[in-house]
Amino acid sequence: MNGWQILSVTCIGPRPTPLPTDSGPTLLVFPADGEGEALAGRYAAATGAMVLGRLTQLGAEGDELIATRSSHGGRLTIDLRVTPGLVVATAHDHVFCTGSIQLGEAETLLALEQTPLSDQKMKLEAARIVVGGGRGLDADCFTLLEQIADAVGGAVAASLPAVDLGLAPVSRQVGQSGKFVNPEIYLAVGMSGTPQHFAGVGARARIIALNKDRDAPIFGFAEAGAAVDATAFLPLVAKALADMESASS
Repeated sequence: MNGWQILSVTCIGPRPTPLPTDSGPTLLVFPADGEGEALAGRYAAATGAMVLGRLTQLGAEGDELIATRSSHGGRLTIDLRVTPGLVVATAHDHVFCTGSIQLGEAETLLALEQTPLSDQKMKLEAARIVVGGGRGLDADCFTLLEQIADAVGGAVAASLPAVDLGLAPVSRQVGQSGKFVNPEIYLAVGMSGTPQHFAGVGARARIIALNKDRDAPIFGFAEAGAAVDATAFLPLVAKALADMESASS
């Protein structure tokens, strides 16, 4: 494609092929899974390659690639203009690749012992309702989010800034650098609406936003929302749900 090598990288293959380190305009496309994304990141860190993230389409204009990424769970797309060089990306569909590279299997693999997360009552990825909290909240608000999620049979998620502030464990992080969820309803509380976070929320989710900033970008794509102070509003929601549970028992 206009002088570019576009190579699909298979993580394990019978005939290992070395990865290039400097071979002109080259795009290496790793699998869009945990292993592929980890390998892409480590390779980029070692070589200084440009990182595009997860691609959905690829085109060309002159000697530049036009790489398309999805954002906000598929609700928006972003076109990236890529100048010639060494570039890495991930993708589910590798039909635009013109060649392939196979990496060898590791000589030894460590056995991993998996145990359920103690901080999750409902598995986040399987929840039909997800209640997400952002940097606009405090620890008391996250406690209320937990109560609300328990009452509706859902799970609590958090943005990267909220995790960085210690408001939630990394196991709750949703977004480009966290988990992917695809609930029926996503209640976003105290979130501005960054593409990095909503890249981790599936397109089927109906987003309901609560943010005291009326001009927060999230109101531009949420299906419903309210400009309210979460510290005052969440206690009312938690109490209403508790009253409904008491009345039905």
